[in-house]
Amino acid sequence: MEWEGLSEEQIAILVASILGDGEITKCYVYDRRVNNSYREHFSIGQLSYREWKQRKLPNLLYLRGNNLVSRSIPLMTRLFPLFYPNNTKQIPFELLEDIRHPSFLLTLYLDDGSLLLSKRFNHKKKEIQFTPHIAFYLQAFSKEQLEKLVVFLSEHFHVNVRTSGTPSGKGYYLKTTKVIDTFHILDMLKFYLTELPDFAYKLDWETRLASEIAHYKISHPDYSVRVSIPARPYSSEEIALLIKWKHQEITDREIARRLNRTYWSVVYKWQDVKTVKHELHGF
Repeated sequence: MEWEGLSEEQIAILVASILGDGEITKCYVYDRRVNNSYREHFSIGQLSYREWKQRKLPNLLYLRGNNLVSRSIPLMTRLFPLFYPNNTKQIPFELLEDIRHPSFLLTLYLDDGSLLLSKRFNHKKKEIQFTPHIAFYLQAFSKEQLEKLVVFLSEHFHVNVRTSGTPSGKGYYLKTTKVIDTFHILDMLKFYLTELPDFAYKLDWETRLASEIAHYKISHPDYSVRVSIPARPYSSEEIALLIKWKHQEITDREIARRLNRTYWSVVYKWQDVKTVKHELHGF
């Protein structure tokens, strides 16, 4: 595939955008255009994200009102039959083979994804438990195509998702089912927070959690909040090391690396350890 000088990151953003909110416009029989073009409509609340895309692809995309567009160019003409065989949008897996840049995952997530929080109330303990999931609402594609995308995301990004049913589109979307997989994606994408601060509610778990806690402090002021942590239990040796390293003021991220855990697993396990110490010793 001739990408006309696009970088690895630019290709990743463009391909994910076409799979997500974007489209390649079709040339009709009486259309005066020789080539196809790209178009992506957005709401004003999404402007900063589209500006980010335009900065990443300055020689390809430009803003026109509430649309991010390209000129009619040969690249889009070559891409059209790959994404739209029989005039229906498909996932061109042959194009995905060489894509490994995390901006592909970021773009797919910000275009069509959500950070979901399932909530469980324990009224006896006055406790609310949050369990985070990430969803990719790609229901325009068939279950078979999404299942192939599951394999691609696992092999290229070590991201684990599965298909789940939905009444819209073709009946399926993708979602994480384990907390560790959700935090893995957030850890991968948090790097982009400095470039996309308006999307902290999707990219930064601390921001999202603080927002949820503030909301429930109004409706349930006497309730505490707990967050589900990855299912793999900590051994007594790991807990002892965690306590030792915390007392040595080792950072949570470094402890996570040493224990082969996610950053958020360490954060919440330390909260649990402190809670147990408080209950046992009254401090």
